[in-house]
Parts: sequence; structure tokens; C-alpha cells
Amino acid sequence: MSYLERRAESGRESYSKSDALSILAHYRSELSDAEYKVMMDTLCSLALEGIYLNEKDILLNIAQLRGEITYKEIVALIKSA
Repeated sequence: MSYLERRAESGRESYSKSDALSILAHYRSELSDAEYKVMMDTLCSLALEGIYLNEKDILLNIAQLRGEITYKEIVALIKSA
């Protein structure tokens, strides 16, 4: 199942950096070291601004990282929600 498909089934919320990192840790074994580092850097950078990605957003970012979805498709998906 692709990360994009898994996004529709997931829904764990995140209210802190540690929540977001905990969600990412759940998917750690499925990510390469490079993918994990990119996601960690992204979550930490956003947390500096007080933005904490929930599980759906993390899965969407992983899908984009893996080429399952483009930025334009993400924007269209968010606008349609």
C-alpha cells in the first residue's frame, strides 16, 4: 500500500515536536536512512516555527519524497478537502 493510500486511513494528531517525531518513528523501519533524515530535518524545521505535522501530513510528505505525488497534486488534494 502506498503512503498516499495509507494517508486516507490514518489520523493521529500531533500537538508537539515529540508527537510528530513519535509518528515518524512508527514508520522508521520502512524508510531509508536518507528519507528518514529528510523527514527528521523537515519536522524539526517546522517545529521551530510551532508547526507540528500530524500523521496524514507526514504520510503525504513521505509520498512526495518517494515520488508518489507531486506538489501540484498535494495542493489540489488540500484544496478539495
